[in-house]
Amino acid sequence: MADKKGEVRVFVDGIYLKIIDDLIKSGYGTNRSEVIRKMVHDWTMTYLEKAKTLMEYAKEK
Repeated sequence: MADKKGEVRVFVDGIYLKIIDDLIKSGYGTNRSEVIRKMVHDWTMTYLEKAKTLMEYAKEK
């Protein structure tokens, strides 16, 4: 796996943004970017096999 960082821009609104902001208030992260990074990390760790399958699928394309 590459040890470099990349910028990803995602625009959310409505209920998604409210959930992210509520997670900041609860201490899950200090800003929206950190919350999103933690959510992706948590999902990846929880569903590691699915993440591996997605990576294999991406390599085939």
